[in-house]
Amino acid sequence: MKPPLLLCLLFFGLHASGLTAQSRYTILNDTLTLDMRIEELGYEFDGALDEYDETEVISYLFDHPKINTLRVTGPGGSMHTASAIAEYLIRHDINTEAVGECDSACAQIFLGGKTRTLAPGAKLGFHRPHLVKEREQKFYEENHIKKGWKDRFDYGIDTYDLAMLHMVKGIEYMLSRGVDIDFILKRYTTSSYDMWYPSREELLEAGVVTE
Repeated sequence: MKPPLLLCLLFFGLHASGLTAQSRYTILNDTLTLDMRIEELGYEFDGALDEYDETEVISYLFDHPKINTLRVTGPGGSMHTASAIAEYLIRHDINTEAVGECDSACAQIFLGGKTRTLAPGAKLGFHRPHLVKEREQKFYEENHIKKGWKDRFDYGIDTYDLAMLHMVKGIEYMLSRGVDIDFILKRYTTSSYDMWYPSREELLEAGVVTE
């Protein structure tokens, strides 16, 4: 007896969707891939590295101790999240590989790898960190009373001081990963609204890529 047409269509539809489905986090053998361009169900999606990625990536690495490489790709995003993931990679001697375009916060994660390699055609993008107007406005409105800011000028002074501290920490981080100081200075002289893509030769010479 032939199966009803509707059931056949349903089966092939589900089968096809399973073949084309993509995930933000993928494990293959000893490698975990984080693709920031893919939406993760249950979270708000803005197309970049987000705060929840810290919990998810570290949980995957903790639950699968066989993983020795984190493959990353994406346009950047939360630098705080990138720094937390990179710190975990450093503590656990996990390697990194960049795929496609790996910009800003993605490159920050990449630098946390014990060994750091580029997939064919991959490139790393660097620039100065920047502030997001809407995020800063929201933070000011939610915290100005608690922080004692009388106006936005008070907030601006605190923000500038904090930005300088973060810049120093960023320089120290890159130095600790074996990156040449001239490369670091080039990164911090690149506008927040631009992106610098060094050649593979420049990345190797500066110690950003290890092999």
